[in-house]
Amino acid sequence: MQKRLLFLITLLLAMTTTVMAQITTSGISGKVMSQGEDVIGATITATHQPSGTIYRAVTNIDGRYTIQGMRVGGPYKVTVAYIGQKTKTFDNVMLRLGETEDLSCSLEDDSKELQEVVVKGSAGVNATKTGAAQSINSKQIADMPSITHGIADVARLNPQLTTTNSGAMSFAGTSNRYNSFMIDGAANNDVFGLSGDGTNGGRAGAQPVSMETIEQIQVNVAPFDVRQGGFTGGAINAITKSGTNVFHGSVYGFGNNQNLVGSKYPLADGGYAPKFNKQNEYNVGVTLGGPIIKDKLFFFANYEKTNKTYPNLYTLGSEQSAVDAVKAKDILEKIADIANRQGVNFPIALSTSDIYTKSNKVGLKLDWNINETNKASLRWSLVDAVQLNNAGSRTSINGSSYAFPFESTTNSFIAELQSRLSPSVANEARASYVRVRDNRAISGEYPNVTINNVGGGAVNLGIERSSMANRLDQDIYTLEDNLTWYKGNHTFTFGTHNELYKFTNLFLQDLFGSYTFKNYDSFVNYYNDYVNGTIDPRKSYINLYRYGHANVDVTGDPRWESSFGAAQLSFYAQDKWDATTNFQLTYGLRMDIPIIIDTPTANEPFAQYADTKGWNVKTNQRLASTPLWSPRVGFRWDINKDRRYILRGGVGVFTGRIPFVWISNNYANTGIQVSSFNVNSPTGLELLLNPNGQEANANKLKALGSQTINVYDHNFKYAQNLRFNLGFDFDVLGINWTAEAIYSKTMNDILYENLAYEQTGRTLGEVYGSAGVPVEDNRPLFSKVTAGSPYTNVYKLSNTSKGYTVNLSLKGEKHFDFGLDLMASYTWTKSMSVNNGGSSVAESNWRFNYTYRNPNDPELGNSAYNIPHRIQASAYYHVNYGAQKQWQTTVGIIYQAKSGSPYSIYYYGDVNEDGANGNDLFFIPTDAQIDKMQFEETNFSANALTNAVFGAGFTAPKLTADMQRAMMKHWIGNDSYMKKHRGEFYKRYADNLAFEHHFDVHFAQKYSFKVAGQINSLELSFDIINVGNLLNKDWGHTYGDGFGVYYSPVNYQRNGRYQFTGGYATRNYNDYYSRWRGQIGLRYTF
Repeated sequence: MQKRLLFLITLLLAMTTTVMAQITTSGISGKVMSQGEDVIGATITATHQPSGTIYRAVTNIDGRYTIQGMRVGGPYKVTVAYIGQKTKTFDNVMLRLGETEDLSCSLEDDSKELQEVVVKGSAGVNATKTGAAQSINSKQIADMPSITHGIADVARLNPQLTTTNSGAMSFAGTSNRYNSFMIDGAANNDVFGLSGDGTNGGRAGAQPVSMETIEQIQVNVAPFDVRQGGFTGGAINAITKSGTNVFHGSVYGFGNNQNLVGSKYPLADGGYAPKFNKQNEYNVGVTLGGPIIKDKLFFFANYEKTNKTYPNLYTLGSEQSAVDAVKAKDILEKIADIANRQGVNFPIALSTSDIYTKSNKVGLKLDWNINETNKASLRWSLVDAVQLNNAGSRTSINGSSYAFPFESTTNSFIAELQSRLSPSVANEARASYVRVRDNRAISGEYPNVTINNVGGGAVNLGIERSSMANRLDQDIYTLEDNLTWYKGNHTFTFGTHNELYKFTNLFLQDLFGSYTFKNYDSFVNYYNDYVNGTIDPRKSYINLYRYGHANVDVTGDPRWESSFGAAQLSFYAQDKWDATTNFQLTYGLRMDIPIIIDTPTANEPFAQYADTKGWNVKTNQRLASTPLWSPRVGFRWDINKDRRYILRGGVGVFTGRIPFVWISNNYANTGIQVSSFNVNSPTGLELLLNPNGQEANANKLKALGSQTINVYDHNFKYAQNLRFNLGFDFDVLGINWTAEAIYSKTMNDILYENLAYEQTGRTLGEVYGSAGVPVEDNRPLFSKVTAGSPYTNVYKLSNTSKGYTVNLSLKGEKHFDFGLDLMASYTWTKSMSVNNGGSSVAESNWRFNYTYRNPNDPELGNSAYNIPHRIQASAYYHVNYGAQKQWQTTVGIIYQAKSGSPYSIYYYGDVNEDGANGNDLFFIPTDAQIDKMQFEETNFSANALTNAVFGAGFTAPKLTADMQRAMMKHWIGNDSYMKKHRGEFYKRYADNLAFEHHFDVHFAQKYSFKVAGQINSLELSFDIINVGNLLNKDWGHTYGDGFGVYYSPVNYQRNGRYQFTGGYATRNYNDYYSRWRGQIGLRYTF
């Protein structure tokens, strides 16, 4: 029934008009008067001078006019003509994406001497926006210091935006997964939700579009226009360039090598990181646009190739690696011996390959002026990319097979029609199709073997557990339409935005088996017993065993793929009321209807079991297609009617998508098509290196549970928040200031539960206090309620309304006529949440949501996106000189300072006995409590903490309990947060890493000349990122690259016993991003 309903709705939309909701054009409007009276019937003609495109309108009985659907940018020449009146001309009008420029005027009688009045540009602060928004044009993009040439670099000066070095973006303290990214109105954010930076191609290290093709970018955080939806974070809307009546284009190249990367910087635990021995990066491309038919048909095409290669810094024995090289080599020898004894080929070579990213981008756009009332546009683009992933990190040494090339291809097709149906009615329509194909190309079939706590890191061999069978196909169709009716001083908008999705996901986690050893000692103990033939069936050698496989008797395919369809239908109506000449009120209502088309497979035995537990869930529950309402109201008040003091703001509900991978979990984990084992500390289990031999271990463990089930609440709703915004734009002493306040209250966000575990009614301190555990550690203990059933874990996805963000900012901008532009801003953010949704897998979203209470009902705490303080400043100087002003020099400096990444400290081990290692926040003991705690002796391994406590060069065969107590006291006593909160739990993301300061510089020298009467130019540029590190090796450090960093220096050994080696206790710098990096560029423009 639901499929038929969706088909009928789609058919109806296609028959009436194809549709549009994300804004891709600009507009002008105004009121025309003469001698204090409204002018009825005046003709407004707007000419886009580069292309000759003409737009016309006639004033109504109130003297008002509006023209929408205009090309972004300009320059435009706009004339206002009326019989008996002098013609008013606005020259050099530049239009911002998604905004309507006010070109009101008063005409004069033509009996006076002058026949035409010309107005050059406009003055004052931005008088068109209502909510928090920013527009960035192609000139600003070209002058931005950048090496990645990515969206995050361009948008970073938005006060509400925080970015990571790798390109992930958080707006106003919200998740980077809740953003929207549109290119020419087509969705180019990763709607499935696997990419860290949130865009298609991001997992392969590719940008979704060449920045050379961008005409303008609009960044929105609180737009009260109901046409804009699909996000609860921020929205980035990019428009690509179009052809004009003159052939124009560019040939460009940017590049660097190891000589343009910082040679060294100090390591946190002493010494210096070495110079890169190899680094190559280049980005070359060409653009070309022009007329096919003058004033009628235009094209714009581009090609860009990017190739990045840099060394794998985290090799065995390198200064960057925290892994104990001696122990790691011993592990490799023992693994090789086990493989030889089992007669299997298992790779033990470590990854030393250079890390690479390669991409090709191709695009073609056609613009057709059908006539003065109809304009059409067609665009196709391709991004084809590959990147080597998982080569290693400071805290992990990975095998050569553990790394894999990630392949990604994105094709986008967009068609748009803009029509003026009558003098008072306009329509914008669009259809798009985006095709994404992602694949992890693994090198063979091997089980995953991980040994943790090898010094300060882990050794990972075989195939990474999530990559054993991992491929994703996405097909996204968008149909959109906006109908605008101009009636008096009202602009009514009626529209619909509809997205249809088809996902096919091959994801068989742990297909070849995954073995995790808690530490080096436990692995060595296993090896000794294995080679001696004395494996004890009562002894737990392996900390965690996981195995998943398709049930071939059900699926018929050992590499079974889950697939499902979905849709989000949106309908809205809005009135923009120009109540007076200086006060505008916008109010509207948007309705979003999420639809899941396919039903997950029913698991009747599980449904019956769930009923006995009172869970009220079943695997074949489908989300209810409940309408989600988003009322919004916004205002803009030009207080003195001079554009110098503008108060604006509004309140409204914003409805976003959620990453569809969270929905996909419920199709792949019904317990029917796939069986999975996830067993903590199994006894007597052997390490089998034959990927086809895992059934032997699985058969031993079936009694312990063989199925992981994912379900969701039938009434689960997509992300929603209620957002308040108040802004004040004002001009003081020629400085344009913007004060912004944004408050967002969570209405619907994600909540994960593991129904297989419930509280016992007792606490950790109560049960293990006699063993030395602080009795004040009153976290509840859990027990498994599915023991004896086939269900290992049952993860349920539902909603929470807990959470909020507050974002306050002040920004000042000043332009000087001699070519200097200055900007400075400060932003304060407070972001609170229950679950950050940082993973694509339900298990990980529950398991790694750090808590000190109930993991099934987590406490409200700081979010992973809580960056309290952010300071930005920029200075740009442009100067033209020479006899014909043919030389131009541009110098730009950007300064960014911010609080470091928020971080949590947790135990490695299952403290609260909920079956999860690594989700229990640390209890910060006092010295007296530490004296009572029981520590297990372990092998000594020198690190920064042992050097600080016992002296550099100190060594010992073992770390005794007393030594561990001394180290823990020193560690806590020297931590700014922990020493103030002893006797308390370490709250989730309670502290931030060290404050960071970064300067970036852009220098460009341009020479312009004429060829066949047309201006050509040659520009040489040099960009330096993190220039502070170039000036001083102790400046410009970055401690982490991501939202939400975590550390687990304390091992919980069960039964109230601990182990503290000092590993993971040091906040180490990020090796690559702490160095200065430079890039040379050359661009020829014609």
